[in-house]
Amino acid sequence: MRERVASALVAAPIAMAVVVAGGPYLGVMAAGIGVAAVLEFYRLARGAGLEPAALVGVAGVVSFALAGHLGSSPGVGATLAGVIIASLGVQTFRRGPDLAIANPAVTVFGAAYVGWAVALLLLLRRLGGPGAGLGHIVAALVTVWADDTGAYFLGSAFGRHKLMPGVSPNKSVEGAVLGLLTGVCVGVAVRVLGAFAGWWPGIPLAQAVFFSMAVSVAGQAGDLAESAMKRNAHVKDSGAFLPGHGGVLDRIDSVLFAIPVAYYYVLLFPA
Repeated sequence: MRERVASALVAAPIAMAVVVAGGPYLGVMAAGIGVAAVLEFYRLARGAGLEPAALVGVAGVVSFALAGHLGSSPGVGATLAGVIIASLGVQTFRRGPDLAIANPAVTVFGAAYVGWAVALLLLLRRLGGPGAGLGHIVAALVTVWADDTGAYFLGSAFGRHKLMPGVSPNKSVEGAVLGLLTGVCVGVAVRVLGAFAGWWPGIPLAQAVFFSMAVSVAGQAGDLAESAMKRNAHVKDSGAFLPGHGGVLDRIDSVLFAIPVAYYYVLLFPA
């Protein structure tokens, strides 16, 4: 547990500083984390007996990050099309008919699973202008981190009923509920205090609450989804990047679901 806390205390402030700086700093960090995460995902896929085209996926994640950095929504779609075509091409002309459906599918899924979220994170940072975008992304990330922390520590203390033992044996219903409440309270508080300090525009309290709830639930779903993948690959962690936390994918699995929800929530329900 000490390693987990120490790693979080070092990594979280660095990540948040880069988010605040934005621009190319955030773009480079997002691309780097995305590449590491997709490589870990492909490692899981190989553990499940598949053979993804890793170079295609890495190029896809970098392209997603570039499109997001440039603020190009059409670029995100073009990247997805390119990854699909390249994945099928590699399978057809280099590997032949063996796993000709599964291999391209897992290649495309890995690139989209990680890269799409990377692109939307960078687009979210720009949405509504620098100040508004900063508020959206900081609120989303802090909500996810608070949810994860609350679920871990409060679930360890008060958890009695298993949430999904076949997927993640250590998670409890109580931890999920308390994590959700923690995430919503912290996310709303950060949004309100940041607006009061003038860091970003204020939004109605109800919007802040619903935004934090949606992001928190999505984050928990992302965590469970990655746990199922690891079970399929018969591994405990996706990698060993952060002491006490496992791999990069283990650390950002919640964010990969939460950021798309945050982005489209802001688009659909502007304050």
